[in-house]
Amino acid sequence: MKSVVAGIHRLSLPVVVLLSLATTVAAQDQVLQRPTTESAQADDTVSSIEGGGYLDVGYLRSNNRPASHLWRSKSTSRILDRLVVNNATVHVLKRSRSTSRLGFKAGLQAGKDVEALDTNSGDLGHALKYLNDTYVTYLAPIGDSEVGLIGGLIPGHLGYESFHAGDNPTYTRIYGVDNVPYFQWGAAAKYPYQGTVTGAVMVVSGWDYLASANSAPSYGGRVHWDISGNAWLRGNVFYGPEQAETSLEFWRTAMELMGEIRIGDFELVGNVGWGKEKQAALAGTPQYQWSWGALWLNWNPEGRPWSLGLRPEFFRDDDGLMTSARQTITALTAAVRYQMTTAKHRLQLRAEYRFDRSTGPDGGFFQGAGNVLVPEQHLFILGVNWRIDT
Repeated sequence: MKSVVAGIHRLSLPVVVLLSLATTVAAQDQVLQRPTTESAQADDTVSSIEGGGYLDVGYLRSNNRPASHLWRSKSTSRILDRLVVNNATVHVLKRSRSTSRLGFKAGLQAGKDVEALDTNSGDLGHALKYLNDTYVTYLAPIGDSEVGLIGGLIPGHLGYESFHAGDNPTYTRIYGVDNVPYFQWGAAAKYPYQGTVTGAVMVVSGWDYLASANSAPSYGGRVHWDISGNAWLRGNVFYGPEQAETSLEFWRTAMELMGEIRIGDFELVGNVGWGKEKQAALAGTPQYQWSWGALWLNWNPEGRPWSLGLRPEFFRDDDGLMTSARQTITALTAAVRYQMTTAKHRLQLRAEYRFDRSTGPDGGFFQGAGNVLVPEQHLFILGVNWRIDT
C-alpha cells in the first residue's frame, strides 16, 4: 500500500510544473489514446454525459495443453484451454468541448486481464487495478489553438494496441505492448502545431502504476505527424527512475516509432521500439536492454462486415528485464473478424491462429501436466467483443 501511495505522491510538484507549461504541448478528450484502427471519432455536437460498457470473452486452444492454463510471458488473453471473461468494463464520460471545456471519465473493470495487473502492492494496489481510465480533462483556449489537459489514471502512451482487444486489428496483442504500461497515474498536455503535427508531454508516477520503487516522477513525450489523410507517423518516449536508486544514469529509457499507410481497403501499420536500464543493485551495474517490433497488414473492405489481418512480431528480452526470462520470441498471427454495428452497439466475432516460438537460455512455453518448457506453441483462438455506448 505504501508503494502505491508513494507512486501517486511522485506526481505532486511535477504536475504543477506541467500544467504551467501547457502552452508548449494537445487537445482531444483522450489525450493519450492509442491510434487503434477501430477508434471511433467523437461527435463534437454532443456535450451530455455518456455511458458505456465493454465485454471480452475468449477461448484459446493450445496444442501444448499446459496444466497451469497459462500463456507464459503474456499479460492479456493469457488463459489457455478455458472459456473466460478476459475483460468487462463500464464507464461514464463527459467529453471536453469548445462549448463545455471541463470533462471527465470514470471506469471500472474486471476479468482475467485485470487480475494480471496485480503486482502484490498491498490492499490499495489490489483495489486500484479495478479502475479503468479515470481522469479529468480540460480544453484550454490559448491563442488560436486549444490545449488539451488530462490528469488522473490516464492511458499509457506507449504501444499501438489497446488494453481492450475490441479496439485492435487482432484479438491477441503483441508481446511488445504487453510489456509497456497500459495505464499511468499522471497528467499530460497536448498541443497541435501547424495543423498536421501534434506534440504532447506528460509526467507520470512510473512504469508500474500499481507499485513504486521510489518517490521521483517519470516523464514521457510524443510527436505525431499526419502526413496525409492516408498516412501518419508517431514517436513516443518514456524516461524515468524505476529503481530505488534514482540517479540519472539508472533511469529507464524506452522509445518507439510507429506509422500507418492506407491504400484502398488495405492498411499497413508498423511499430518498433527499444528500451534500456542500467541495474544499480547488480555488481558492475550492467545495462539491460529489450526491443520489440510488429507489422500489421489489414484488409478492411468498405461497407462489408468481414476483415482479415496478418501480423508478424518479435520481442527480444536478452536480459530478462521485462519477462523475467532471457529469451527472444517471434510470432505470426492470422486473424479474421466479423463485425455487426448499430447506433449503440458493436459486436465482433473473432477467430485467430497464431504460432509462437521462444528461444534463449530461459525461453519456452508451458506444456503438459508438468508445465515443462518447450520452444513452440500453436494457438487456435475464438473471441467475442461487445461494446455499447449511449
